[in-house]
Amino acid sequence: MAAKRLKDVDAAERAFRLQILAWALAVGAAMGGGGGGLLAGLVGAVVGFFTITTLVYLVAQWAVGRAHAVTQTIYNPSGGSTPYKPQYSYAASLAIRGRFAEAAAAYELHAIENPAEPEPYLQLARLYRDKLQQYEDALTWFRRVRTDATLAPGQELYVIQEIIDLYIGRLKAPRKAIPELTLVCQRFPATPAARAAEKQLAEMREMLARERDALEPFTAQFLKHMGRSSIAVAAAATRSEIEGQAVRDALRESGNDPEKAAERLGVPVNQLREKMRELGIG
Repeated sequence: MAAKRLKDVDAAERAFRLQILAWALAVGAAMGGGGGGLLAGLVGAVVGFFTITTLVYLVAQWAVGRAHAVTQTIYNPSGGSTPYKPQYSYAASLAIRGRFAEAAAAYELHAIENPAEPEPYLQLARLYRDKLQQYEDALTWFRRVRTDATLAPGQELYVIQEIIDLYIGRLKAPRKAIPELTLVCQRFPATPAARAAEKQLAEMREMLARERDALEPFTAQFLKHMGRSSIAVAAAATRSEIEGQAVRDALRESGNDPEKAAERLGVPVNQLREKMRELGIG
C-alpha cells in the first residue's frame, strides 16, 4: 500500500491555531460566560461560554482559511503532475497582511523543518531586506541558503548576486563584495556574469591601488562610481542561459515529455511549459 502524504501543516501554523483557540476562549469567557450568567445564571453562563467560544473560533478559522487559499493561488498555482514540495503559504499570508515579524518567524521554522529547500531561506532573506530593513539578517539567510539548502546553478548565481547587492547597495561595504565577485568568476567562467565580475574586479583593483597610494579611500571611490559596472544585468542573462540549458537537458533526458521533464526539474509543469514558450521550444 502506498504511503499517504502527510498534510502540509507546519509548526508555525499549529502555533497560530492555538493562538486562535486561546483568543476564542477569552472572548467566550468574557462575552458568552458573562452575558449568559447575567441573563440565566450558571446554566446561561455555561451555554453562552461554549456558544460564543465555538462561534469565534470557527469564524477566525474561516478567515485564516480564506487568506491561506488566496496565498495558495498567488504563490502555488496548480502545476499538474509535479513532485510534492512544501507550500509555505501560511508564512506568505502573514507577509501579505503586513505581519512581517511573524512571517519571519514562520519562514525560519519552515527552514528548520525543510533544511534542503531553498525557498523559505530566500523568502526570509528578502523579508529582512525589503520589509524589515535588517540587512545583516538578510545577509545571514542568503549565506545560510548557500551552505544548507540544495541550490540549482541558476539559484546559486542568484544568491551570490543578492549578497553582492547587499554589500554594495545596502551595507555600503563594497570591499566585502570582492570574494563574491571572485566566486562568480570561479563558478561561472566564460559567462556574461563572469565577464562583468572580472571587469568590476579590475576597477576595484585600481581603486585599491589608489588607496594604497593614499590618494582616496577605496569605499569612497567605489561609492562615487557605484553602478558604473554593476553585474546585475549580466547575472540575470547568465541565469537565463543556465535555466534554459537545464530545461533542454531535462526534456532530452525525458524523451521530450514535459510532465516527466517537470518532475525531473522539480517545477510545476505549467511553469515548464511557459519557459519552453520563452525558449521557442515546441
